[in-house]
Amino acid sequence: MRKIAVLPSLLTLGNLVCGFHAIRFAADGRFMSAAWLVFLAMVFDALDGKVARLTGASSQFGAELDSLADVVSFGIAPAFIVAMLTAAVQSEHQRLVWLSCMVYAVCAALRLARFNVETGPDEESHRFFRGLPSPAAAGQVVALVVLHYYLKEQFGFYAVRHVIPAAAFTAGVLMVSRIRYPHVVNIYLGGHHAFADVVFVVIVVLLMATIKELTLAAAFTLFTAAGLVNTMRLLVAHKADEQEEPIF
Repeated sequence: MRKIAVLPSLLTLGNLVCGFHAIRFAADGRFMSAAWLVFLAMVFDALDGKVARLTGASSQFGAELDSLADVVSFGIAPAFIVAMLTAAVQSEHQRLVWLSCMVYAVCAALRLARFNVETGPDEESHRFFRGLPSPAAAGQVVALVVLHYYLKEQFGFYAVRHVIPAAAFTAGVLMVSRIRYPHVVNIYLGGHHAFADVVFVVIVVLLMATIKELTLAAAFTLFTAAGLVNTMRLLVAHKADEQEEPIF
């Protein structure tokens, strides 16, 4: 085995540690802390691959370690948070909730294994994903957890918690789909961009600084829905092209 790159590996292990503590906090009923730790794991996950490619330290070892950490932080941790959250509120559909959580965890593992097989180490291979990326799927789930507690504390609104298991199931299915999703970090935070792109990033940062709970939920929901909408648009366009082809 080649020598191991220290900095990217430490960042990947930071991701893993965040996932582990997210599970621990969820077991203690500290769901908001658990959710924020999943978001922190995303920061480590975004940095480790970028640092590895910039320093020329990409390796098969790093890719495998990254996937192992992702299974914990973006597969097991979100599923466990949802399962424990619904158990804490005595859901009458507990079996369906646990089923959705298991589907999510299994799909996350399958999606990460497929990613390792199909994706190369080059930068171009990391601009788009086939299927919803596991960090985005985890973000979709835990963003709704954060939104639930925010609306509960501010307005006494509880309806969001009933949507979370369905969101976990949907995110799991989308992870193993072939729907195309962009790599937001590599596309928007790398290289040079148009002025409108810079303004967009600044607005998102300002919204995060003021109403992060609503911004996170809206951002991840829009990202998840965008892949579905774009796929349906392409299918409709393809069907229309086929109908316009001459018969003779």
